[in-house]
Amino acid sequence: MAAEDVATLLRDTLGNTPVEGRDAIERAQKAFLAERDGACADASAIPACRALYEKRAADLAAQNSSAQKKLSAIVAGIPKDAKAAAAVLQRHNGAPAKAWLVYLYQSGAVAVPDKDATVRRLVDEILNQDLPKDPYLHEEMANLGDVPGAPLGTLLLFLRHVLSTTEMDAPCFLFTKHGQPAFEAFGAFWGNARDETPGLCTPPSSVFDLPEWKTVSAHMDPAIEPALVERGSIRHGYERQFEVDDLQASMVPSTLLESPMSAEARKMAEQRGKAVTAFRSWDDFEVWPEKEYRAALHALPSAITATSKIYREKFKLNPQAADQAAKAAADRFIAGRLGLIMSDD
Repeated sequence: MAAEDVATLLRDTLGNTPVEGRDAIERAQKAFLAERDGACADASAIPACRALYEKRAADLAAQNSSAQKKLSAIVAGIPKDAKAAAAVLQRHNGAPAKAWLVYLYQSGAVAVPDKDATVRRLVDEILNQDLPKDPYLHEEMANLGDVPGAPLGTLLLFLRHVLSTTEMDAPCFLFTKHGQPAFEAFGAFWGNARDETPGLCTPPSSVFDLPEWKTVSAHMDPAIEPALVERGSIRHGYERQFEVDDLQASMVPSTLLESPMSAEARKMAEQRGKAVTAFRSWDDFEVWPEKEYRAALHALPSAITATSKIYREKFKLNPQAADQAAKAAADRFIAGRLGLIMSDD
């Protein structure tokens, strides 16, 4: 555990703690530094010195986790009272609080004088002061361009990138409020383990937990699960997209019928179409045995019918829209998994 690691943890913990709570953290840091100066001066005391750093890092990590949970609770209050949430967030100076303020100001949820200048200042502070030293992340965030002049999807992607450096999840209200742009912003982006963060909210219930979908899964999993392992770190991108597709189909199914907005989403829609076409005429039975394929094909209409029923009854979609959305959900379910075992040509 290096001094730089402790310094980073200290910065993040202070940033995620409101102004009135920072004194205790700073006092503890001074006490640690005094103890360190005594314990680490002698080269023969390296194990004791290392243990001291590890304890300080563990203490700060625990405080930082607690602070982020409190921040998440503040964010959860945004739909009820965005102005009150902003007032509390303003007492923090870490990247996640600032990113949520950027979201609130730029989306118009909270009015602020000289909005563009305020947002630019916050974005600049996040990029140049508050984020971890991560050249790949910084490059992608720089590629977003001028956030105050950018569309909603870019704003949400900026928020996603900042939250990916934290333990905070993307709350459900982002998806129910913004729909398609939010699902695109929080979907598979990196195609590797970086797609594990930020976490996503858990829908109250998942359509893919229906028994009919479990039956389809049972006939696909024997082919899919080995492919996930073979894909190595790329699997995280697939798993991320599974999760987002589940969220979209379970929380805002009407958005399944909307056209993709970003270039990357349009590319994914095109790939999804190819996968669905391949599914209908599947013949690579070495990868997916014919018996399992036929069983999945046979089980799929029942899953679509059960999903359409939920969309009519719970989400109040008209029968035609419910059927179309259920078929779109099925396309997501099938294509996301089939992409793992299709040939790349």
